Amino acid sequence: MVLGGLMEAGRLSVAGIGVAATVELLALGLACGASAALLRPTGLRAKLAVAALAHALCNLATLWMADGALIGLRAATGVFAGVMLWSTVGMIARSARPERQAGVFVTVQTLAQMVLAALLPRTAMAAWGVDGALVVLAVISATAAGAALAAPRGYAPLPHRAEGGGGLSPLAWAGLAAVFLYMAFIVAIWVYLEPLAAAAGLPPAQAHDAVAAALAMQVLGGLVATVAGGRLRPGPVLIGAGLINLGLVAALSSHPSGAAFMGLVAVFGFLWLFVLPFHTVLLIAIDPSRRAAMQLGAAQLLGSSAGPLAASLLVGDSDAAGAMKLAGACLVLALTLIVGVVAVTARRRAAVAL
Repeated sequence: MVLGGLMEAGRLSVAGIGVAATVELLALGLACGASAALLRPTGLRAKLAVAALAHALCNLATLWMADGALIGLRAATGVFAGVMLWSTVGMIARSARPERQAGVFVTVQTLAQMVLAALLPRTAMAAWGVDGALVVLAVISATAAGAALAAPRGYAPLPHRAEGGGGLSPLAWAGLAAVFLYMAFIVAIWVYLEPLAAAAGLPPAQAHDAVAAALAMQVLGGLVATVAGGRLRPGPVLIGAGLINLGLVAALSSHPSGAAFMGLVAVFGFLWLFVLPFHTVLLIAIDPSRRAAMQLGAAQLLGSSAGPLAASLLVGDSDAAGAMKLAGACLVLALTLIVGVVAVTARRRAAVAL
């Protein structure tokens, strides 16, 4: 919405929207991963307050930027957001019920996005255009800086790995690669949802309704994962959801009718947020030291940016079929890795029990 507003204001080109979004997501993911690897979980209040204030200043500085300078500033914005996300991932990874905490996080995050998407065009953007939205985002970031003063002073150190060494194992890298590919699949479809709706014969109003239905089902999926996640094992959930998603890809590629398209997209939205908390649980099962789980945010965000970027090379001006093919390939690879990781983890668990 904000990037679209910047385009309408003549400060970004159509191509610049995609570049700015990709650059910001990449910076966010890389900063989150680098923070997990390099920053100590101490002095959190100061680190979070500085990151939130810097994020607010970047949003304010965007008021006077355009084109390349604006894209560079959005990259800086992503860096500071990545530091803030690192603290949240650290809290989730260290919790006794990581699937519950992750479910709460993704649900609240999606609800906040829905509220802002509904209110900004009718309030700040109606009065002051995209600059009004940027000021609101800056105020939210500044408020987060104040809230950081109530955050924990630090987190407990992560447990040591039983086999020694501080690096990630090949199995942990395989789990992170599965997460990367899964998110590439999800967002490659999401970005091209409206062209896919048009190819299915839906008018723009119905396409917007399909997006709204998917967002509502995302919230429901996050809530269900929050409530029921502790009673479910990550392997069967991730494999089962992946198989259902394969069916969704096939069905969406067949140009279904309007009602069928909306139903398929609703299921897609539900599975999106329902599955995310189980990524955390799977990575903890792979690596009980929780170091792999600390890189979850980076894997998810880098996959979320790589999927649409790769899909953009395969789609035509009016045909998004290439995005579906890429999404399907990413999903098959992710499922293959998940099945392998779950099998190896189960064998290790059985060997320890003997």
